[in-house]
Order: sequence, then structure tokens, then C-alpha cells
Amino acid sequence: MGKQKNIKGKNFSKALGHSLQLQIIFFFLLVGSIITLLVFSYFQSQGWLIPSQPEVQMPAYFGEGAERINTIRLSDLTLEQKIAQMIIVHGGLWNIEPWKRMQIGGIHIFALEKEELFKETIDEFQSGMSIPFFISVDLEGCKNPFANFKDFTAASMISNEQEALGKGVDEGTYLASLGISLNFAPVVDLEDQIWKCRSFPGDETEISRLAGAYIAGLQSENVLATAKHYPGRTLVIGDPHRQLVTAVISAADIYPYAALVNQTSGIMVSHIIVSGAVDSEGKPAVVSKKIMDNLKEQYPGLIISDEVNMLGLKNYYSNLDQMYLDLFKAGNDIILNFNEDPQETYRMILLIKKAVENGEISSEQIDNSVTKILDAKGFVVE
Repeated sequence: MGKQKNIKGKNFSKALGHSLQLQIIFFFLLVGSIITLLVFSYFQSQGWLIPSQPEVQMPAYFGEGAERINTIRLSDLTLEQKIAQMIIVHGGLWNIEPWKRMQIGGIHIFALEKEELFKETIDEFQSGMSIPFFISVDLEGCKNPFANFKDFTAASMISNEQEALGKGVDEGTYLASLGISLNFAPVVDLEDQIWKCRSFPGDETEISRLAGAYIAGLQSENVLATAKHYPGRTLVIGDPHRQLVTAVISAADIYPYAALVNQTSGIMVSHIIVSGAVDSEGKPAVVSKKIMDNLKEQYPGLIISDEVNMLGLKNYYSNLDQMYLDLFKAGNDIILNFNEDPQETYRMILLIKKAVENGEISSEQIDNSVTKILDAKGFVVE
């Protein structure tokens, strides 16, 4: 009996030891799996798992004076490259690598403490890029990303075309010196009851004259202008940054856009749900194909969405996928998406790519938008 008890005890100890070993192995496997998942999630959140797009091939053509003509064949671009060119993102340096790998169309620069930081940031982004980024800012005079070290005259303080022209030249000269190529100005809303300083004074004809002079000055320094926010009344009803907004549009509200179609490089479309002189049919203007088709009949330039994470647009949708699809289906040439998660931006690109491949969005529409974008960047497109 004693021997049997001893044998049973040894067997029990052996089984216990084996069980403990299995538990230890399981514990380390679990910890390893958790660490692997955490590392994968971190890499994913940083955009390090996003694949690089192929180098863009540029045929070497030369003009009569032996100057190189920058030429791009659309057929040499992947569909992902084309869609990426239609997006402007938040220009934080922490995302520089994924933005470069995706070959995003542009970066938007927000306020920085010193002038040197603007130059350094822009130089880092542009370094090594075959197709340069659009570098955009909101320099409207009163909401000024350079306010830490430089002042500009507010649009509301401009009283004549000479002053407006001078404002455009001064701002264009300064922006070009930093490497900025696209300014989201002038505001041509007839009133500004929110900020009190972003609109030019006067009625629709005077505002159009002042805005036209400003655009001429800005673009004389090779900085693209953007008339905004089509179709008007963005600054009098409510703030679309914070809420859904509706407005009735008059003929006077859209007059400046008709007056500026042959001058401005871009028109930005707002998130306001509109009726009246133009009708967005119950949806935000920026996702209304009716609004976009009507605008494109009159205007051949770049059509740019307002920033898509504003609640005036985002709250209209129950999911982001449908919002992304509607923004492209409506006909925007450039989408402003300042979400700082590169993986989300890449997910949007893949979503639109699938929609094009399925015939939901036409490849011709994408090509037309990309052609306008590359042309604005100074390329000859084949």
C-alpha cells in the first residue's frame, strides 16, 4: 500500500509539473501574441504598413529653348496614385512618411511658431517627390496661420481694388517665399457674422471686384486662389464646423462665383444644405451632384471640398464610407480630409478604388480631376 501511495504521489507531482509547464508556455504565448498585436496596431496607426506607390515616370521633353517640359502620362499612374492626388491632408511632420508613400496630392499647413518652421516643414515634405504636394493654407487676413510673427490686413478692411490688388501681391509674395502654392482665399460670402472680418465690404458687385483684384495679385506670384464658400451664406446662418446648417440662397449670393469663373484657380464648396437660387436637394452642397454639375457647367477650374470632418457634413451621415463615396460621386476634384490617421486616409483611397473598379464611379471622372490637378501643378498631361 505504501508503495502504491508513493507511486500515486509521484504521478500526481509529475502531472502537476506538466500542467504548470503548459500554463507557463500558454502564458508566454499569450504575452507574445499581445505584444505582436500591440506592435502591429502601432505600426498600422503610424501608417508604416501602407505600401509605397511606384515611382512616377516622366518623359524628358524639351521646348524650343531647351528647357525641360514636365510631362506625365496618366496611363503611368496607378488608380491609387490618381485617387491620392485628389486628397489634401493635415501636414503634420509625424505623418510625412505615409503621406509620401501614398503620394498624396497636398498637405495643409496650420499655425507654427516661427517662419523657419514653415520653410523646414515644406522643404521636408517636398524633398524627393516626383509630383510635388500642393502646399495649402488659410490666409484670409484675420484668421492667420502666421499670426505668431506676421500680420496681414483683414479682408473687411479693404476699401478699393488697388488695396485688394496690393493685399493679393503682398500675400502671394510671402506665401511663395515659403513654398506655399495654394491659398484657400478669398472668401466671397456677402456677409461674415461669425468672424466679422473674412469678407470684403460692399454688395455682390463690389465684393466681386475686390475679390477679382485680390486674386489677380495673389496669382501673379504663382499662388493659386480659391473663391469660397460656394454657394454662399456660410458665415451668416450657423457654423458648419459645429452643426448641420441650412440656408436659402439668393441670386446675389452666387453672383461673385459667376463673376470670378475666369479668374480663380479653385472654388471651394461648403457643407450647407441649400435651397433657392441653387438647390442641394436636402443634402450638404458638397455631396450634391446637382450642385456640382451646375457649377461645372459654368466653371472649368478646380472644385475643392471644404474639410470633410466638419460636423456640418459628418453629422449628416451614419457612416464614413457613404460620406467618402458621395464626395467623389458628386464630382469634387480635391477632397480636404484633415483626419491625422494615415490608415483611415488609405482606407478611403481603397474604398474609392473599389468603387471605380466596380463602375460605381467612372474612371473618366477620376482622370478629369487628376488632369486638372496636375495641370495646376505645372505638368503637361498626356
